[in-house]
Amino acid sequence: MIGGGVIGCAVAERLSFEGHQVTLFERDQLGGRASGAAAGELSPHGTTSAAEESAKKSLQLFPELIARIEKDSAMNVEYRVQAGLQPAFNQEEAARLRAFGGRWLDAQACRQVEPSLTTDVLGAVLLEHANLTPPRFVLALARAAAARGAAILEGTPVMGFERMGDEIKGVITPAGSHDADWAVIAAGPWSREVASTAGADVDVRPQRGQLAALDPGAVVLRHSIFWASGYLVPKADGTIIAGGTEEESRFDDRPTVAGIASLLSLACRLVPDLGAANLQRVWAGLRPVTGDGLPIVEALGARNLIVATGHHRKGILLAPLAAMQVAAIIGAA
Repeated sequence: MIGGGVIGCAVAERLSFEGHQVTLFERDQLGGRASGAAAGELSPHGTTSAAEESAKKSLQLFPELIARIEKDSAMNVEYRVQAGLQPAFNQEEAARLRAFGGRWLDAQACRQVEPSLTTDVLGAVLLEHANLTPPRFVLALARAAAARGAAILEGTPVMGFERMGDEIKGVITPAGSHDADWAVIAAGPWSREVASTAGADVDVRPQRGQLAALDPGAVVLRHSIFWASGYLVPKADGTIIAGGTEEESRFDDRPTVAGIASLLSLACRLVPDLGAANLQRVWAGLRPVTGDGLPIVEALGARNLIVATGHHRKGILLAPLAAMQVAAIIGAA
């Protein structure tokens, strides 16, 4: 297993649960990139209709998965089911949301369920939604896998592969070669670089997403709020996470003044009282995005080489499904 983000750790957890012997290689630390930078919102909405079906299926896998990994890892990932709101500011947005389905709330009902929401909205759709704390989730997945015998090797980059014909025989690290019946690459936007050493071309690139944590003071936000490409997510520790930009920045994961300013503007438009909030911290991560916008979970380049990447903004949400898909490919061989 190559990559210690949420997809890699979810695959390792699933395969170890099914009785496979797993070794996970992470060049830095677990959840050190986009997975650890994510807000942790688990909403299947905001995707294409085809992708939304996969997202809904994956969302349904969470209760069982959370129960299993919290038991096996002795950790609390702060998972909670919490409805979300997607507001409309004009008639065009309202018509689109009404056609989309879900429970429609008029302006008065919006203020009743979410008093902090701006009075400028015409209404909102109530969304199926949950959230968790991504660094805890990633670590719990890895610890659960380790509790079943998986080896989790941080600070261990994979430099290449030993190959014989159409089959990967091992992976090469600075410490030497490790035999492998299967190799799974889940290195986010770095998957292309890793796969190229096995002769496979993966159509994935990085896209920067910036976030900001707000200390809202006396402001209470009861729901996650989604509008345009941004969101506000209230967390268990009392903070509110504002996210997330979509920028072509190559591999530059530094937050910018313009990016954070856009998030603060979004926060104030959706919840005007957040203008008095304290800015706690800002950060950014690099999401993996493919040419067609759809995730890649398939055997590529060799009979026993699987690539699992390109989950874009929905990596946390789609991790359980991706893990099951990888396990199914191995199980069917």
